[in-house]
Amino acid sequence: MKTFVSIILFLFLGLSCVNRIEHTPEKLDRKADQYSIRIAVGSCNKVDEPNVFWDDIAEQSPEAFVWLGDIVYADSNDISVIQSEYNKLKEITNYTRLTEQMQIFGIWDDHDYGKNDGGQEFEIKVESQQALLDFLDVSKEDQRRTQEGIYTSHLLQNNYGTVELLMLDTRYFRSSLTPDTENGRRYKSNTDTTTTLLGNAQWQWLEKKIENSQANFLVIVSSIQLLSNQHQFEKWENLPHEREKMITLIKCFADKNIFVVSGDRHISEFSMMPIGEDRQLIDFTSSGLTHSYSSFSGEPNPYRVKEVVSDPSYGIIDFNLKNNTVQAYMMGDKKQIQQELEVSY
Repeated sequence: MKTFVSIILFLFLGLSCVNRIEHTPEKLDRKADQYSIRIAVGSCNKVDEPNVFWDDIAEQSPEAFVWLGDIVYADSNDISVIQSEYNKLKEITNYTRLTEQMQIFGIWDDHDYGKNDGGQEFEIKVESQQALLDFLDVSKEDQRRTQEGIYTSHLLQNNYGTVELLMLDTRYFRSSLTPDTENGRRYKSNTDTTTTLLGNAQWQWLEKKIENSQANFLVIVSSIQLLSNQHQFEKWENLPHEREKMITLIKCFADKNIFVVSGDRHISEFSMMPIGEDRQLIDFTSSGLTHSYSSFSGEPNPYRVKEVVSDPSYGIIDFNLKNNTVQAYMMGDKKQIQQELEVSY
């Protein structure tokens, strides 16, 4: 099979930024056709800021909304504080309506985990895991209630096929990051191969899931960016051997239709990496829902296509099971398309 990327607006590599949306407003009130499975994605949500997107997402009728992390901003080692923030979100009327209309899936990032940039050292991660599962209304019999870490998978299907979501936990097992004090940057790469991002059990689970999946599309859900590798913040490249392991794993199954979504950055962008002859891997970063990096002026990302969107946004992704295509949209308020990308497999 061949993969090519058709750029709807134009192809742009390098530094770029969009603060004012100039694209013509469009609406996606229903899926492109009967063959498509639609999901909505988003991250970085503060309950005390205006939550303006929930009604828009509901009107676009995705099969599921997928949290990419930072569901709330708790940042506390007091579990009652984390629980309180989740409860505040559940009290937002339009979010409650959304949960009644569609399935809600999610992973955590650092601020809902409870510790800024935190990893395996967080002292109440066990309690925090239960708080997240409570928020997501996960049953008491679910495997995540007793396993270490929140990683799991979900299947979405219609009469024409399936989309499988592989939900990663990038917090529970992750080794501590290395500050870059010499260069005045947040973090630098740690080449110690004994460090880990996912942990052995989760790696084994992920490899088996990808190998055995019969889904038309596999969606790897990561709270942090996989492809963008030159900024100073949290990313897979902070543990470069783990990033390389993930990319190698995906290349080993390049015949499968794999798509990555990520959050965290308070910007939205598309990144693309060749992974084989006529095959491309896309990492769609969608962030943030209530606040964004409004002063963004550029950063290197050798894999970027198109422009960075630094306004609040969410993502809509249509997986067409007949044509083997993915249509991804960055969406602003009132369902305005900020940017879009089509991928054909």
